[in-house]
This record gives sequence, C-alpha cells and structure tokens, in this order.
Amino acid sequence: MTAFLSIADKRHIEDAAADPAVRSSLLSDPRNSMERILGRPLGDVGIRLHEEPAGAMYFALPAPGQGGAVPEARTRRQFFENMLFEMAERSPALLRQAEADPRRMFFDLTGNDVDLPPGHQPVIFADGPSEIHVVLPQPSESIEDELPDDLLEFVAGGAPSPCNSRAGENKSAVAAGLDKLSL
Repeated sequence: MTAFLSIADKRHIEDAAADPAVRSSLLSDPRNSMERILGRPLGDVGIRLHEEPAGAMYFALPAPGQGGAVPEARTRRQFFENMLFEMAERSPALLRQAEADPRRMFFDLTGNDVDLPPGHQPVIFADGPSEIHVVLPQPSESIEDELPDDLLEFVAGGAPSPCNSRAGENKSAVAAGLDKLSL
C-alpha cells in the first residue's frame, strides 16, 4: 500500500511539530511519529523529512492530483506554498522549472519581487510515486513568517494584492502568470 499526504496532512504535521517534544520525535522516528499524528498508516512509501535551516524557506508539495483541498495560509511560507501547489497542479512542467529556480518562478508568476523573508532562499521538494516529503519549518519566532497585512486581507478575500504590497498585483495577475507560464 502506498500512501500520499495532502497539503492539509503536511500542515497538520507542521503544526504538531511546533511542540518541541513532537518535533524531536519526528526527527528521531519520522514514520511512526507521522502515523501517530495523522492517525493512519503511511504504507510502504519512502519518507523524506526536511528540517528547514536558517536562511532557507522549504516547500514540500504533494504529487499532482494528490494535494486535496488547500487549507488557508496562516504564514507567509504557507501562502507561497499554496501558490506553488496551484502552479504544480496546472502544469508539472512548471513545477520542474520551479524546482530549478524557485525565486525566479515566483517572480515570473507575480510579475514582481515577492515578499519572501529577506535573504531566504526558497527550496522546493515534490512528492513522487514512491516518496513523500515533509518540511519541519523553522520556529515562527526565528523568521519573519507572519502574513503581512496585505496578504492577510487577500487571504480573507478583501485585498487586491496576492504577493506584494509594493507592486499592487492582484489575483487575476497571478492567474494570468500561471496561464502565461503554462507549457
């Protein structure tokens, strides 16, 4: 039996990892810890756990068609992860491009510089048929990961800026960027 993790599953694991004891358990025994957190077996799929280091922003995307409903973003990293997931669902070729140069892909999607925390390099991991990736983000207090006001308003449905208050782009611009980049 092969299992897949949806974005909601991955976020549930990330949330649980905020507890230092759970994080330690995940690092020492990822499979059993994830199965306890999710309340179900993960089957024979390989598991790659990535602990996000300082200076990076990791994203772990489900295999195309396996992501399920996308939960609302509560952090900047989750917002960009949702954007990447949307892109990957539309075009696996775009995901391969994003894996090669994620910062450039964000720029191409939005038409502007994105609000990734200053100095942080994005890194993308994509699940495959026999391997899933899970990210343990840095503790929130170690990076500026809260959603800025413009992104909070956008997520709530009331603001035109999905990515960057400086550029004033809107949701249709992101959709147009996805369409423009579709191969």
